[in-house]
Amino acid sequence: MHNINLKCNNKTKITFLVGGLFILFVTTIIIPEWFIIYLPFSGLSIFFAENIIYSIVSTVVIIYFLIVGIFKYTVNLDPYVIQITSHRVLLDFFKTKDYVDIPHAMLRDYSFFNRPFSFNKTLMLKIETQSGKKVAKRFNITFMSENEIERISKFFDRIIVKNN
Repeated sequence: MHNINLKCNNKTKITFLVGGLFILFVTTIIIPEWFIIYLPFSGLSIFFAENIIYSIVSTVVIIYFLIVGIFKYTVNLDPYVIQITSHRVLLDFFKTKDYVDIPHAMLRDYSFFNRPFSFNKTLMLKIETQSGKKVAKRFNITFMSENEIERISKFFDRIIVKNN
């Protein structure tokens, strides 16, 4: 089992998504409102006031991502330990991160679930503690590719076979 070494995260994808949402917010809501309030008789102000649909559509997109959530995750598998971290990027500044750091022997089962109407998936780990208590730990993850799911599943399957 010494050849297990896997690291996955979505740091780059989340950075581009949050940056894109920020640019969308600034260009379709902040700048048009600034022109409408401070330069009401300019040509751009009249254009923005007559074409408010762009602001409405971008507001709906931004609210969608705020409600559904954007989750940053990190999965580290080494020969002895499983480390998974997941947290919401935009709204949960003071909430603790979902985190697990367990030895391979504690993992009993896992599964991936697709979330409807979302870019998110849920990774559920079934863990057995040293006292025999069974715990299910869920992690929300955004933009995990099918290739990453297959790689993680392959490693988890090997760990589960070794444990049984």
